[in-house]
This record gives sequence, structure tokens and C-alpha cells, in this order.
Amino acid sequence: MKKSYALFAILSLFAFKVFAQPTTAAAPPTANKANVISLWGNSYTNVAGTNWFPGWGQSTQVAYSKIGGDTTINYSSLNYEGVSFASPINITNMDSIHFDIWTSNCTSLDIRLINSAAVSGTGNPIQPNFTATLKTNTWNSLSIAISQFAGLKLGLLDQMSFTGLTPAAGGSIYLQNIYFSSHVNLPTISGFTIPSSLLVGAAPFTITAPTSNSTGAFTYSSSDSSVAIISGNTVTIVGAGTTVITANQAAAGSYSSGSASATLVVSFAPPTTAASMPNKAAANVISIWGNHYTNVSGINFRPDWGQATQISLLNAGGDTTLEYSALTYEGIQFASPIDVSKAESLHLDIWSPNCTSIILNIINSALVTGGTPVQIPYTIALTKSGWNSVEIPMSAFKGLDFSKIDQFMFVGDSPAMGGVIYLQNVYFWAAGPLAVKIDGLKASLNGNSAIVSWKSLTESGLKGYNVQHSTDAINWTSLKQVASQGNNANYSFTDNSIVAGTNYYRLGFVDAMGKTTYSTTVSVDNAKAIGISFYPNPVKSVLNVKIASVQSATATISLVTQTGKTVKSIQLIKGASNVSFDVANVAKGTYLVVLRDINTTNTSKVIVAN
Repeated sequence: MKKSYALFAILSLFAFKVFAQPTTAAAPPTANKANVISLWGNSYTNVAGTNWFPGWGQSTQVAYSKIGGDTTINYSSLNYEGVSFASPINITNMDSIHFDIWTSNCTSLDIRLINSAAVSGTGNPIQPNFTATLKTNTWNSLSIAISQFAGLKLGLLDQMSFTGLTPAAGGSIYLQNIYFSSHVNLPTISGFTIPSSLLVGAAPFTITAPTSNSTGAFTYSSSDSSVAIISGNTVTIVGAGTTVITANQAAAGSYSSGSASATLVVSFAPPTTAASMPNKAAANVISIWGNHYTNVSGINFRPDWGQATQISLLNAGGDTTLEYSALTYEGIQFASPIDVSKAESLHLDIWSPNCTSIILNIINSALVTGGTPVQIPYTIALTKSGWNSVEIPMSAFKGLDFSKIDQFMFVGDSPAMGGVIYLQNVYFWAAGPLAVKIDGLKASLNGNSAIVSWKSLTESGLKGYNVQHSTDAINWTSLKQVASQGNNANYSFTDNSIVAGTNYYRLGFVDAMGKTTYSTTVSVDNAKAIGISFYPNPVKSVLNVKIASVQSATATISLVTQTGKTVKSIQLIKGASNVSFDVANVAKGTYLVVLRDINTTNTSKVIVAN
């Protein structure tokens, strides 16, 4: 009984450390609401549209609750957490920023006020920091002087962040009453509006002064004179981009100076005509984008690799057109690798109002190379404000595996940032028919058999298919030769000799000259016969493997890359066996768990997510 009570006490203490949270609210703020810009809390009107969990790739979790009657933010599993404002905030007249923070385990916290790269004017974010020392299990009332954030552009604050220092991961903080305050009497300024968006070449416009309880005179400024300039209250458009127009009110009577801001986006006028109609035979084309051929399915034209580039679709001359604006770089991700080994050229139609050159990269990603990605760049010279019909010979991309192309990347060159490009008719082509196009290749389990099925789209020049099987996705065995039946034919093959574990299948496309190219790989897991189980999947630190029955003293269990390289291997003993793999230092990716026992090899996939 004593042991049971002791265990209960330990578990109770552990639960308290994990789940401890405040039970009362922080002290109510006393700052005059006229002198406050509030971000979070119940005592003032908060800035609208703030995103307290913008998803910058962090592992931090967010929850909202009522504590002591006050709405409270909780960041748990804290490594870092960003905060993004709907539009830049002007804190020029603010003296300090206030936080009420409660924590059970975080004694040191990095707090940053940020001008993002989009508003900093430097191409990089400005993010001065303050290190806050916190007491645990009590509300910490922090008032930090704005002067602590040296170098910050006070009129263009658009982000904030919290980063755990002690501990660096796993911290938990609760937030109430976050606001900027001033000791002076600020004017109340409202009704400041300007056009939200205009096109390059738009006529100048006049600013209407906002309303205010102060009589101070208004002057106006533009944060980016390359976008718009202001003379008096007249705004003249200069170029494309984003600028913040600020109404600055001078001090008068009992009121200090104040300001209000609005964002103006100036865009280039898009093309109004389409590029020239492509004239290649459909059988000779693998189309990535355009209205005139059947495009490769499942392509992601903005996979979000962290870039600032924006994507839009528009109709230009009757053709659906892809627009990349604010171009730094932009990736294109194929749903699965495409085979363009028979292609002679890559065609693109590109229109740009401001780019004289861009760089196109064609890529074999790390996923298909099994290691370091291979990407070959090609610089494309452009004539502005007209369709550029670009033909790039495949020889320009020497060094790529053309049978496994899975990514493109466009990179701004001149200019390196802020470019705008429009794309129509992006396709690979050759003088003769390209590789066969199929759709819906899949493998499905049916009892103790696997059914491999697919549909042809085009089969020009194709003699037939070679259905192949593998237990490790490396070594392949041919199962059946299937004759070509023509375009839009449905195919199915049943494998009655599947093995325990994962069964991999692919198609060999055999052309009239006997040359073979290969499809992507599909698989089925014969889980009932595999005889092993493991967890967790995905795994970050330790993979635990349970083997129901080991038949031989020479049996091994191994962690193997998809290219066949053994990363770790453990010798097994006969009978049931439980083993563990330490994968903390293993590169992230998809691996195979391979059990080799007598003449049997069982495989299954595991994802290492370090």
C-alpha cells in the first residue's frame, strides 16, 4: 500500500507540473484608454484581425480560455511563436508595451517586435529583442520601454514573436493584457481611407483628411517613394509595389501628435491578349500548364517553400494565365516525378511588365535522388510588356535525371525582388511522340492477392507494358507483358504471389524500338503476414519494433534507405523479439524496416521526421 500511495503522489506531482495554470486573472490595467493601442485583453478595444498563431513552422500549440473572467492565450510546447497583425501598426507615440504573463516552467523569454521583410525596406526583417526574466506560478506584469527595441521602424510594426529561452522547448505561458501605452494625451483619429489598390499609370488622387478630436494640422507621407509620392495631400503613383500612406497630425492644445495609416497596393496592368497558339501534336507534348493540352495532374503551383511570392489566376485573351507577383522565387511541385527523357525542348510563354530576366531551375528533389537535390538553372532573357515565346533545349539542363523530374523553380534575376511574370503554355515537346501518358496507377489488396490497375491517356509509339514487382523498391522482377490496347484503355493485372510486408509495383513502358522507361512506384502492405509491428510512425527519436516470431538465429532487422543503403541493423534471436532503433541522428525521410529471416524478406515503410 505504501508503494501505491507513493506512486500516486509522484503521478499527481507530475500532472501538476504538466497541467499547472493560473486560477485568477492578472491585475486590471490602469492606463487611460485614450492613450492605449491594445492587442489582447478584455479591458480595451483590441486591434482587429491579429493572428496569434500564423503557422511559421513552429511546434508551439495555442489554446484560448477564460481565467478569472479574462480571455487568456496559452502557448504550450513553446519553442517560438509568431504574431501577425492584419496591417502595420503605428506606435510612434507609444512609450511602452505591457504584458501580463503567467508560467509554471518558463523563467526566461525572448520577446521581439518586428518589421517584416515586406515593410522593412531592407529586404530582411528588422526584429530587435528584449529578454524577459519571469517568476513561475504567478502573474508577471511587464512594462517594456519601446526604446529597448532599438532600430525598429515604429510606424510599420506588423509582427511580434515569443521564443522560449529557459527552457528552449516545452515551455508554457499564459498571456493577458497586451497593449502599447503612452503617458501623453493622444488624439483620436478615425476615418482615414485611401484606395486599397490601383494600377501603374493611374491618375493622381487627393487624400481626404481623417476626423480627429485634435485641431492639429495633417501632413501625409509614403513609406516607399518608388511606389507613390505625396505633395501636400495629392498622391502620385510611381511604380508597382506596396506602400503605407500615413496621416500625421501635429500636436495642438492638450493633445500630442498622432497618426493613422492605410496600405496602398499598386499593381501592373496584366496582359490583355493571349500568347500565340501552340502548334505541336498532342502526342508529342507533356503539358505542365495551359489551355491547349491535357496538363499533368496534381501539380502544386505554390507549394509554400517560405517565399514572399504571390500567385493569382486571371483570364488573358481567353486563356487561363498564371501570375507570380512580388517574385523572389517560386517553386512548382509535381504530384509524382514525370518522365521527360524523350523531350527535346521545354516551351514557355512569358509576359512581364518589369522583368528583363528570370532564372528557371528544373529539379530532381532529394526525394527522388535519395540525398542531395540536383537543380540546373537556366537564365531567360525577357522583353517587357509583350509575350516572350521561349524554347529551351533539354541539353541546357545537362546533369538531371530526365526520367524523374519533380520540381521547377522560378527565381527573380532582374529585378531580384518584386518582379511580376505571367505564364501560358508551359510544356515539354519532341518531334516524335513522347513517353506514354497514363492515369490512376494504383495497387490494391484483395485477400491474398494484389490488383494493379491503370488507364492509358495516350499510347503513341507504345508496344506494351512490363508489369514489375519488388519487395524493396530497388530490385525488380518482371511479372507480365501486357500489349498496348490504344488510348483511353483500362488495364488490370492480378498478382497472386504477394509476399509478407510491402509489395511494390511499377510499369515499364516498352516502345516500338524496344526502349523501356518506367512509371512511378505504387505499393500495397500485406500487413496480416508481415509478422512485425513498430511505433511511432512517423518517428523522431526511438523506433520500437515488435517481431512476433523469428525463425532463424541469423535473422536481422534493418533500417534501410529507399536507395538500398543500410542505416542500422540488429541481429535477432529465435522466438519473439522486441528491438529498438535510435534514429535521433538519422536524416529525415522515408525508410524501409526490413526483416530478413531464412529465405523470407518482409518490408514496411517508416517516416523519420527529425
